[in-house]
Amino acid sequence: MANSTFTKGSTIEVTCNHPIFRNAWYVATIINELKTTPTKNTKNPNKTSYIITYNTLFSKQDNILQPLTEVVDPLFVRPSPPRTIRRNEDDVFKVVEVVEGEGEGGGEFEVGDVVDAYYRDGWWIGVVKSVMVDEGGVKKFHVDWVDCRWMIPPKKVYSVCDCCD
Repeated sequence: MANSTFTKGSTIEVTCNHPIFRNAWYVATIINELKTTPTKNTKNPNKTSYIITYNTLFSKQDNILQPLTEVVDPLFVRPSPPRTIRRNEDDVFKVVEVVEGEGEGGGEFEVGDVVDAYYRDGWWIGVVKSVMVDEGGVKKFHVDWVDCRWMIPPKKVYSVCDCCD
């Protein structure tokens, strides 16, 4: 995930390795960079972490809600994805194109599309299983940060077995 260096004030997205939150991304801002001071016991003396503040997650301190601040490993940080994505039908593993002037998401969803849905203050990965009238909520095509560029993952294919009703 971490193929970039971020600077103080950068808007980013953060995930974590905890099983409950593994498929969620939260918008945050880099407050500062934290470099490890080399010691005799340090495994990686040049390791950098980021002090971040979440834009949508809060903690209560002295009965006052404040943005949650944490130190995060760069492995769990990526830049903010492009706001608008257009489907490119030529490739199975699609390259993201940023399209100005279109709405969030850049188009209609189809069965099998990998999407992000805004839920519980973050972006959660999911797959479109059926297309119905929009019931509200904010959804967008999911993108992965791979080798310093945004990629749309291939559609997911589902098969129905006789044992499952």
